[in-house]
Amino acid sequence: MKALRWLEGLAVVFSLLYTILISYGHIWCWLFSGLGVLLYLYICYEKRLFAEAFLQVFYLGTTLYGFLTWGEGLQDKPSELPLSWHALFILLGLGLVYLVGRLLHRHTAAAQPYVDSFTTLFGMGATLLMIALYPSNWLYWIVIDGVSVYLYYRRRLYLTSGLFALYTLLSLNGYWQWLQ
Repeated sequence: MKALRWLEGLAVVFSLLYTILISYGHIWCWLFSGLGVLLYLYICYEKRLFAEAFLQVFYLGTTLYGFLTWGEGLQDKPSELPLSWHALFILLGLGLVYLVGRLLHRHTAAAQPYVDSFTTLFGMGATLLMIALYPSNWLYWIVIDGVSVYLYYRRRLYLTSGLFALYTLLSLNGYWQWLQ
């Protein structure tokens, strides 16, 4: 238990270093992203947050993608997606949350199968929107990060819960910055 808390603290530090370094456009951000993701992969598995553990595998892929394509980003932000696309994204997402949550509930010892599925599936979608530079990604992150505060708090990952409270505020700032 003590070792897991220590690893959690280290994962939080790596995640913050990633966030700070990427905000300044420093390539070393990807090293800290990878280290944080690997630690959270282990932590989530240990805490029976199986969908979140899968999300960490997805993040490992996006970390590699980010490192390999560093500096090749779009010059201009794309126009925003139509509201109908967001409605479809949300409806399909909620349907998948139900299906994955039900599978986790019935076939695993997942601790919070539906909340875990929500943050995972919508986190994957929001990450793809972020990679494509759609400003609305931040609106999804505000909700996802807020729900993650609850999820991690319930699993007694208090440092991570605090990290996601900070991420919620950073998402509000990110949305504001990307609108300008």
